[in-house]
Amino acid sequence: MFLKEKIMLTIAYLISFLVAIAILLFMITYGEGYSINQVLLAAVIVIGNGGYFALSVSEDLAHAILCTQLTYTIGLFAPMLLFINITEIYKIRVPSWLLCCMYAVQFALYLCTATIGKTDIWYKSVEYSRMGDIVYLSKVYGPFHTFYLVTMYLYFLLLVICSAGIIKGKRKISSQDATAIFFLEFFTIAVYVAERLVGFRVELFPFVIVFCEVLLLIPITKLNTYSLTGNNELIRKRLDDEGYIFFDRRLRFMGGNQKAFELFPELHEWALEKKIPGSGGRFNTYLRQPLYKYLEEQNEELLLGSFTIKDVKLSYRIGTIRNRSGINQGYIIELDEVKLSE
Repeated sequence: MFLKEKIMLTIAYLISFLVAIAILLFMITYGEGYSINQVLLAAVIVIGNGGYFALSVSEDLAHAILCTQLTYTIGLFAPMLLFINITEIYKIRVPSWLLCCMYAVQFALYLCTATIGKTDIWYKSVEYSRMGDIVYLSKVYGPFHTFYLVTMYLYFLLLVICSAGIIKGKRKISSQDATAIFFLEFFTIAVYVAERLVGFRVELFPFVIVFCEVLLLIPITKLNTYSLTGNNELIRKRLDDEGYIFFDRRLRFMGGNQKAFELFPELHEWALEKKIPGSGGRFNTYLRQPLYKYLEEQNEELLLGSFTIKDVKLSYRIGTIRNRSGINQGYIIELDEVKLSE
């Protein structure tokens, strides 16, 4: 392959890298409502594409190995994060412990890439090679690389299962978006498998994953735009209009928002992570007994009620704060202000 073709390939990797950076910058600066897993997917694609670009201009084995280690951020994390993002779109609940295990396994495998050139657990052997002016590594795969491939194909299978609707979720998206997502994933998987079967020296996967990310961003942005979680301005306005007071499981005061402090001035004097003061103030007059009643009944339903202070009527809701695993983390009192008509 001629030098001109090498330059074109390097430019192609550079463009792919820059597009990935642009997507990430858009998500963290102009986009609202993107989940942490969506941003993480964009981040690993940036790192991986940077590795492919650096590999294309590497001059020796040590440099090429370092670049190759960066490229594995895509192979190790992108399929998993694609799967997690699809479960978020379709509202398929993945238990927290399982998510933790998934991340732990992929991080452990990524640590194994640090052994390239030192042990035979990832590559049994590795050599710096050129085909014309194209740089690549000639390697013999080790046992942990085989395990990595198993995890990748497992996530590819789970992606197809979720997108095909075999696992039912609660999210309703248009049939057009669902079909687009399914074929987008099928195309990405097909290119990767074909690349491995044919044995291309030039890696096509970084281009395909960026293309996949661009197209996947369309339905994700649409879903975020027309959802509460994606409209932070609406949520902020609602938070400003309502009062919120928080307690931990031991009923220690854990804070509240500005509206709650306006409605109950004595909160300014309360110490964080301390028990509710024994007497005095509006809280003890109107909310202490309802809160204790809620705890005594141990009812999962919200406790609703109302009271009037001067010309202002306040309705309250008392509920339980739980984490993703459903474990009780404390309690919340929500307050709505309704002015009485004169």
